[in-house]
Amino acid sequence: MLKAILAFAALASAGAAAAPQAMNDVQVVGSHNSFKARIPAAVMAKLRSMEPKSADGLDYYHVPLSKQFDAGVRQIELDVFADPVGGRYADPKGEAWAKAAGERTGFDRTAMLKPGFKVFHIPDVDYLSTCPTLVKCLREVDRWSRAHPSHLPIMITINAADTPSGRPGITGPLGLDDKGLLDALDGEIRSVLPGKRLIAPDDVRGSALTLREAVLTRGWPALKAARGRIYVLLDVRAAVSDAYRTGHPSLVGRAMFGWYPDGEPESAVQIVQDPLVDGAKIRKWVAEGVIVRTRTDANTVEARTRDFGKARAAFVSGAQAVSTDYYPGAPDPLQAGFVVTLPGKAMARCSPVRVPAGCALKP
Repeated sequence: MLKAILAFAALASAGAAAAPQAMNDVQVVGSHNSFKARIPAAVMAKLRSMEPKSADGLDYYHVPLSKQFDAGVRQIELDVFADPVGGRYADPKGEAWAKAAGERTGFDRTAMLKPGFKVFHIPDVDYLSTCPTLVKCLREVDRWSRAHPSHLPIMITINAADTPSGRPGITGPLGLDDKGLLDALDGEIRSVLPGKRLIAPDDVRGSALTLREAVLTRGWPALKAARGRIYVLLDVRAAVSDAYRTGHPSLVGRAMFGWYPDGEPESAVQIVQDPLVDGAKIRKWVAEGVIVRTRTDANTVEARTRDFGKARAAFVSGAQAVSTDYYPGAPDPLQAGFVVTLPGKAMARCSPVRVPAGCALKP
């Protein structure tokens, strides 16, 4: 009888240990360039005639954000372009090519004429978005989140490709290494996600001296407290990251986390492009308490060959967000049948690095 009681106690203890305690204990499937709509056929044909390899890499697109969340996606990426006056991207060259071919694209020129941050992939070429402005994208996220208040926390990666492409005829973006534009970016985020809707750096840092110290010692908010909420990561070049933290040590008062070199006071989240190359680095960071986003495929390469090697490396790395262009229900223009989920067709689970025993997890 005593043995049975001890065995039951051991099982109960193991079960308790396997339960995720904090928001960084979980691993979810995310999407890359989550806003991306289909490139018009006329534009794709022109791209293929000029840069066939680039055209191959752009031959994917997504369903609206809310549909992705319905499928279990819990990390999305939005590419933003500053447009404080409005109209900078209202007349893309690709739209003229599509119209000349008699193609209707659904391009929202009215939205593009208004001031504010725009969301799309490449000026003039890959210019269509399921939500053309940052505010529209965030409102869609917020609506879905409020309708599903117990969801796992959603990570939004804000990516600013704010340097000229160097390609002739392509509209150059405004540089974001401008504190006024970065303050405006924070303002747009908080206008849609006020107060406790957003998990901000201040919520994680608390009374610790630095954000990094808080992550490595006290840790991230409890998973229970993080459900139904959203957090944002700014993925930009170093000059913009530096401008974002100027006057905001450890991102005091900022709306977004940043991507900073390991060891710096603001370093709490890392982005790793290739888990095959940097799997050990990811595992180290995840074990320490850092949140990591990585990718399972890129530029349609893995989809074309049905290569799941990078996906498997991402899974075992423990990275909290594993990003793909091919979640369940994603469009499949290549007819490749390449679909990325976590093992057992899950869209969320405990991080195998942080909770090795595993767990069942409601997304």
